[in-house]
Amino acid sequence: MFVCMGAENLGVEYLAAEARAAGHEVSLAFDPAVFGGQLMWDIPALARRLDLRARIAARAASEKPDVAAFSCLSGNYAWALAAAGDVKAASPSTKIFLGGPHPTAVPERAASEPVADAIAVGEADSTFAMMLERAGEGPRAVGDPPPGVWEKLPGGGIATGGPPRLVSDLDSLPFPAKDLFYERVPSLQSHYMIMSARGCPYNCSYCYKSLEAHCAPGSNPVRRRSPENTLQELREAKARWRLRMVVFRDDVFTLNRKWLERFTEGYRRDVALPYFCYTHPAALDAGTADLIKEGGCSFVTIGVQSADEAQRREILNRKYTNDQARRAVALLKERGITVSVDHIAGIPGDTEEKLMDAARFYNEMRPDRLLTFWLTYYPGTRIMKTALETGAITEKDRERIESGGAGHRYSGGGAGGLTPAMKRMPAVMALASILPKRMAARFLDSPLRRLVPASFAAHNILLFVNAIKIKDPFFMYNIWFFLSRKRVP
Repeated sequence: MFVCMGAENLGVEYLAAEARAAGHEVSLAFDPAVFGGQLMWDIPALARRLDLRARIAARAASEKPDVAAFSCLSGNYAWALAAAGDVKAASPSTKIFLGGPHPTAVPERAASEPVADAIAVGEADSTFAMMLERAGEGPRAVGDPPPGVWEKLPGGGIATGGPPRLVSDLDSLPFPAKDLFYERVPSLQSHYMIMSARGCPYNCSYCYKSLEAHCAPGSNPVRRRSPENTLQELREAKARWRLRMVVFRDDVFTLNRKWLERFTEGYRRDVALPYFCYTHPAALDAGTADLIKEGGCSFVTIGVQSADEAQRREILNRKYTNDQARRAVALLKERGITVSVDHIAGIPGDTEEKLMDAARFYNEMRPDRLLTFWLTYYPGTRIMKTALETGAITEKDRERIESGGAGHRYSGGGAGGLTPAMKRMPAVMALASILPKRMAARFLDSPLRRLVPASFAAHNILLFVNAIKIKDPFFMYNIWFFLSRKRVP
């Protein structure tokens, strides 16, 4: 039994497919947690009231699964531990597995959690079936755990299998078990989530993706599926499910022009649906923009993250110029592709003045959507180490973060020492992005901006207004997810 909360999890779908291929039965216990901050709404009182942990435990008591596996982000780690404890109490024979970015960042802590029987560090595609087999053998299991796996020993202590191994041939993996989520929440199938590659050539200081570089010494190499393998998954998905859009979750989709050329030809012929992807200001030129437009790309997110080049380079380790960012956005807008830009507020050294400079910069750029997230410190990241060294966060903060109290990016994240003027800036930036360019410039230079509420709710209301204005497909997806029929947990 996989236990998930908040949203569809592609990693879980891959592991479920691996488990099935090895002859295991799999099921999903799912808590949509629509007010838990995983999508857009972070309302703790409603999240607690609608929490499904008791019903998940009741399912475990009824089904008595051999293993309950939890994929843990920092934002849901505390919830996962609590839910795992409930499952263990309801079904004492069930083994608890933890995996995902948070256990990968703090394996010693995760493996030592009283409720954990084993954890997986990094990619577990090649080892998950072995973990299940060893769980079935119990005390009779011999030898060390597989690479990247930490196991509790029957007599106490923890055994480790050494560094994890990255999957080098992604075409060798079975296609993800989409039915696991789609049968629970049918509305999810409208936006088909897929990855054509794993890994990232960049090493941003704040990003949990860089943790893979720590647990697999040397690099976090980009490994790409063949165009044909990617297209075959989409052909099968289109024939089976009700797809309206394809959502590529590659860290940077536009890295390889030759791959895109081969993919685009087949995608136009066999899939022909609008798609979303991420890109990077240094990974987009006119020829690549032409290719993705030709293939049907309708929506792109670019992480700019800061308008201060020195701050971006020295603190975030993102090495490109503001002119490159402007050019990337312009290339997409010229081709009629909707552009969303991400910005991080609360970076060490941020001030109201810096955030105002950013607001003016984005008003010149005029992306269709501007999302401002509060900096969230993830354990194991370089920016967290820097913040500790400079006093931006304390050892007490580190302990809170490593235990799963990092905070949600929509409602404050890990940023501390924020003035009221700074707290209102995400809403100010959101309002400026809705107004016409000249009106927005006057608004940003006027005292009227200080009338904008410094609240999470004001920011989200403005995002909703902009979503309606640009006909944001993800806004409608989230609303439909919220309202749609679900078989939970």
